[in-house]
Amino acid sequence: MRRVVITGTGAVSPLGLTAEASFEGFKSARSGVDVIRAFDASSFPCGVAGSVPAFKAAEFVPKSYRKSTKIMARDIELAVVAADNAVRDARLATRGILESTGGTSPDNTWYAPDPSRVGCNIGAGLICADLNELTEAMARAANPDNTLNLARWGKSDNPNESSGMDALAPLWLLKYLPNMLSCHVSIIHDTRGPSNTITCQQASAGLAMAEACRTIQRDQADVALVGGGESLVHPMGLMRWTKLHLLNRHANGDPSKACRPYDKNCAGTVIAEGAGVLVIEELEHARRRGAHIYAEIKGLSSCASGLPLGTADLAGEPLKHAALKAIADAGLKPDDISLLMPPASALPHLDQSDAMGIRSAFGRVPPLTTPRGAMGDAGAASQAIDLVLAAQMLDRREICPSLNSDQPLDGLSVVTHAAPAVDMRNILVLARSLAGQHSAILLSRYQETE
Repeated sequence: MRRVVITGTGAVSPLGLTAEASFEGFKSARSGVDVIRAFDASSFPCGVAGSVPAFKAAEFVPKSYRKSTKIMARDIELAVVAADNAVRDARLATRGILESTGGTSPDNTWYAPDPSRVGCNIGAGLICADLNELTEAMARAANPDNTLNLARWGKSDNPNESSGMDALAPLWLLKYLPNMLSCHVSIIHDTRGPSNTITCQQASAGLAMAEACRTIQRDQADVALVGGGESLVHPMGLMRWTKLHLLNRHANGDPSKACRPYDKNCAGTVIAEGAGVLVIEELEHARRRGAHIYAEIKGLSSCASGLPLGTADLAGEPLKHAALKAIADAGLKPDDISLLMPPASALPHLDQSDAMGIRSAFGRVPPLTTPRGAMGDAGAASQAIDLVLAAQMLDRREICPSLNSDQPLDGLSVVTHAAPAVDMRNILVLARSLAGQHSAILLSRYQETE
């Protein structure tokens, strides 16, 4: 079986615009959750979120591609920036990098991969349309009583009046298709290998990682850009999560304490945004070009609970099943796991379910950590950012603390202070979508011989 390793990491998160900045923020237990400023959220019971620092997408694409940023929704921009970060970190001289540097490699250590052997698998969520654009279009198609006139939406009866759709740009739809994250990243970096989009909420990135790894193991690719991106920080995202009773309604006065995963006092999560992209590579391919190896991807698994949206298996069986499958896939035992990065929904019933599954799966429960308390829930970006941070921790041999997990649930060992971890070998990164899909990725410290 061809071995697959991580050779590049990129992240855009509420803690920073690079993997390094996100890691340092995680390590220092800094909160990226604050009052929402992107729009007026004062009428919502929860008005805080994990928002990404300001950036301009045009600065992260080649000059010839800058016009295309006009048809990028926020989710797409986040993925494009994270991918740029990851490709540069991996020192890959892709078309996008070469165009941005005038057609030459930044230095002779950068490697130009065969585009036909580079894949792209990026998880995505439900991209929110620009409400101002839709409002104008709806107003043009309204009846006198303010109901929607579908005929006027597509074509006005009066030749002197424009229809609703006339208010939308011809390429309007291309801003909001979930596959546009991987499409733009693929075009910018000229990846022509296997490509796909996974839309399974918080489990998307792990499922994308599993698919990309298998294509490399089957010798259908040598390299792949893998991850996930999503922004929930918009009025529709906030409304959906409010209606689903997922948010902490009592933390507007102290945003940094709002999200409390695996804490006995957790009262709901907060929405967030971000993206994580990793460059994964066949081991011998990475060795030949002298790439820096962050970690090896040793185990992959997935399963589904089959339960209604937002509900949990009280015994934690799906999480246990996903964890043990990934451990077995790596040829390891539960006691070999050095650190857990579990789903961390910061919802009492889901966190309790996780705790039951963890205690059942492991005789000796390993320590766990999560950036969710510092960032909030970024949907399809959450596990992608977790994987980036896990790779960084293995490479740096450091464990970062879980913020706001001051009174951990019984039986869990939550890391609350940053610490060196010289002997850390294996990190298990778990995710669960609100719809019950689970994904598990086991990362190991790279060793030349197994």
